[in-house]
Amino acid sequence: MYEGTSYPKETFENYLVIYALDGIRLSAGTLVLFFLNVFLVIPIFSVPFQALYAYLLLPPLAVMNLWAIALIAFPRRLQLNYVLFRGVFGLVCSASFMVVIQKFAYEALGLTTPWYAIGSFAVYFFALSQYVRFRLQKLKQPSQRKKGEKSNGMPIATLTAITGGAYLLANISLAFVTQQTVAVVLICVYILLAFVVFHFVMDLHRYYWLRRVMNRPKSV
Repeated sequence: MYEGTSYPKETFENYLVIYALDGIRLSAGTLVLFFLNVFLVIPIFSVPFQALYAYLLLPPLAVMNLWAIALIAFPRRLQLNYVLFRGVFGLVCSASFMVVIQKFAYEALGLTTPWYAIGSFAVYFFALSQYVRFRLQKLKQPSQRKKGEKSNGMPIATLTAITGGAYLLANISLAFVTQQTVAVVLICVYILLAFVVFHFVMDLHRYYWLRRVMNRPKSV
C-alpha cells in the first residue's frame, strides 16, 4: 500500500500524474473558451432571458475564462495548477449545466412546481457521489497498466466530438419539432453533458494527493 493510504503503491503512483506541458494550452482553451462558453452563453441569453440565470452562471464562467487564459499564457508555471483547474472545471461545468436545465424546464416548458428542481439536483448529487465512490474503489484495485503505458484520461477530441454532435443534433431538430419538444431534447443533451464531465471531478482528488506528496518531507 502507498504510505498513508489504502491504495496499492503501483496503482497510486500511476494515478499521481501531472499532465504533459505541451497539451495544457489546447486543453484549457478547448474546455473553457470553446466548450463551456458555447454551452452556457447561448442558453443564458436565449429567449426568454431571465436575469436570475445570468447572475448564477456568469460569475463562475468569468472566473473559468480568466483561469484558462492564465494557463494558456503560463503553462509551465501553472502545470500543477492545471490539475486543480480540471477538477474545478468538472464541478462548475456539470453544476452549470444543471442550472441551464432548470431554465429549459421552467421557462420553455412552463413548469411551476419546485419539485422538478429539487429532484433533478438530488439525482445529480447522488450520481456524482456514486461516480466518485466507484472511481475511488477502482483506485484500490491492483494496477493493470503495462509498463510505459500512459493514461491521459478522456481525450479532449472525444469530448469535443460528443458535445459538438449533440449540439448539432439539437439545432437540426429546430426545423422539425415544436418549441416544447426542442426544450425536452436540449434537457436530455445537457443531462448527458453534465454526466460526461464527471470525469474531470476526480482531478480534485488527484491534486490533493499531488500536493501532499510534493510537500512531504524527504527522508535523509
